[in-house]
Amino acid sequence: MAGNKFLPLLVIFSLIPLGPLAIDIYLPSFPQMIEAFDVSDSQITQTISIYVLALGVSQLIAGPVSDRKGRKFSAMLGLFMYAAGSLLVVASSSLEMLYAARALQGVGASFTMITAMAWVRDNYEGDVAGKWLSYMGGVTSAVPTIAPLIGSGLALLWGWTGGFYLMAGLALLLFVISAVALQSKKSVKTTVDVKNTQALKCNVRDILSNRTFLVYSLTNMLSFGALLTYISVAPIVAISEGDFSQVQFSLMFGVIGGFQILASLIAPRLIKSFGRRNTVRLGATVITVGGMGLLFIGFDATYLFFALSALGAAGFSLLSGSATSLALEPFKYCAGLATSIDGFFRMIGGALLVATSGLLGVSSISTLAVVMLLSLLPVLLITLDNRMLSSPKRDLG
Repeated sequence: MAGNKFLPLLVIFSLIPLGPLAIDIYLPSFPQMIEAFDVSDSQITQTISIYVLALGVSQLIAGPVSDRKGRKFSAMLGLFMYAAGSLLVVASSSLEMLYAARALQGVGASFTMITAMAWVRDNYEGDVAGKWLSYMGGVTSAVPTIAPLIGSGLALLWGWTGGFYLMAGLALLLFVISAVALQSKKSVKTTVDVKNTQALKCNVRDILSNRTFLVYSLTNMLSFGALLTYISVAPIVAISEGDFSQVQFSLMFGVIGGFQILASLIAPRLIKSFGRRNTVRLGATVITVGGMGLLFIGFDATYLFFALSALGAAGFSLLSGSATSLALEPFKYCAGLATSIDGFFRMIGGALLVATSGLLGVSSISTLAVVMLLSLLPVLLITLDNRMLSSPKRDLG
């Protein structure tokens, strides 16, 4: 059985980097794109916001489609849209066309991400599912570490279009491999009928009324919001306020990515030793401790800022696999829908958290501290749940 799953699992893992790759690989090409389209910095930066918005919202469609049509169909559909969006970016002759192409790319990425996580839920249970999802988090964490470097090389060789050609090529290659490696049939019996609106509402209501789903989906959202906030304030703290060069900043950013990868590799060992719930609580605690530390440092303590931010990034990687598997665990027969709702909350909720925290009117370091401290809420909720779960055992004893 393990051998039968090796090739599909390899394909599933290959789908994971496509989402973050579409953000990180073309960052070094921003100056070239600004010149090519004759637009402002902010107008090109909007291509990231449009991509993330499309990625988040379209997950609500990707999940039910994946449940109804099967993981192979949703993977191949997502790869096709991702490749098409990448090539349309290259062919764009206006800013509006560029925005539309990035939105299509985001929709495609949502289908590949939903497929990957739902496939794991279909094929693995409990701690094993948490282990594979943690390893997926490691793959995701590795992309920001190496993608900008690859993007820089491609931009030097072939201009700003180089990264998008690479993304299109990877998606088309995986499209062909998926046609061979993934099964056509649905892995589990689906309970979601896209044509039956009432059934869809019922399933959404069941998911949103499940306490376990809400607690661990909230944990995912708050930790992802902290990670996004770190990404948004780090250039300001390091370059604008800390007088780091772009090279120094890139190296430090890569070091933080390394901590995330390490945490993702440690997470399965923690799951085996302490269980998924305690691993999630530990990750959220690490984020909270980092936030508390940020409250007491000065605006010029740049290296200390990165050290404490590393706690937040590592905490996210420690908890994300276990939190996702626990959120999806009650929904074996509609894993795609549950994954899509969890992903929607994580992406859109995290982005809104970043936007809201920016209105606080405090320093960049204090802004990140506030968002990281919100992870104290999951620590308290999980501690309460653990006590509720253990109380019957005490009564029986």
